[in-house]
Amino acid sequence: DDAAGGGHNDGTTVNGRTIAGMMSTTTEGIRTQGAPQMEGQQSVYIARYGLPETALIEGKGPFDMELSGEGVKAAHELGAHLKERNVKHIFCSNFKRALHTAVLVSNDVGLSKVNIEEGITEWQSPGLIGGQTPYKPPSVIHLLERFPEINARYESITKPEPFETEQEMVERTGRVARILADSLFPSSILIVSHAPCNIGISLSFEGLGEGRRSESKVRPWPLGGLTQFTRNAISSPWSMIKSGSTDHLSGTWKEGRQAWTLPSLR
Repeated sequence: DDAAGGGHNDGTTVNGRTIAGMMSTTTEGIRTQGAPQMEGQQSVYIARYGLPETALIEGKGPFDMELSGEGVKAAHELGAHLKERNVKHIFCSNFKRALHTAVLVSNDVGLSKVNIEEGITEWQSPGLIGGQTPYKPPSVIHLLERFPEINARYESITKPEPFETEQEMVERTGRVARILADSLFPSSILIVSHAPCNIGISLSFEGLGEGRRSESKVRPWPLGGLTQFTRNAISSPWSMIKSGSTDHLSGTWKEGRQAWTLPSLR
């Protein structure tokens, strides 16, 4: 399949400056504003990681952990689901549970690298990163020791700082995801992040501003859940194909466990 040959199309020349500023088409097939052909089906897959090895207690932590055995299994089930779906680039949060998921999926779909994008990192709220001493994930150079699949040449589009409101997080994640999708059109991409960020991205792709969130079709996001948006031209609106789906998972995880949604959607 196309993804199996994607080891050379994993975003190795993509960095924050290339995506945000350099409008050209590279040998990796990165299509940007200067490209003449702007048609072709593109899907953006947005995934939440599976069960972490330690539960996060809001406001107390721990705030950063890898996957449990069940979470690893869920990541492989996601990889099997995406293997024939021509995913060309993977972007993830710099928190280890999202990164761990992205690395496992990348190996399963035949991509050699994953790109850490801090613009889709965890919501910078006291409940999710700590209040008095906000947690900050390790730098890429330290994460590379555990996850050599990280693309060290990729530079994040933006790097948020504590603290931010829900609306600021929604705007931040949505803007970054749109930049990634537009810059890589028509290549399909996978984003692995946290429930708040995934919902923020989805609201952006739905085209819903702060005053229209009640119209959203985004379901509360379970562990391991997958949402897909597709469009047929860069100027076309996005169509939601699935929201928070757990059909690719096995056992009780298929039922959609530990679903989470934004305070404004509760």
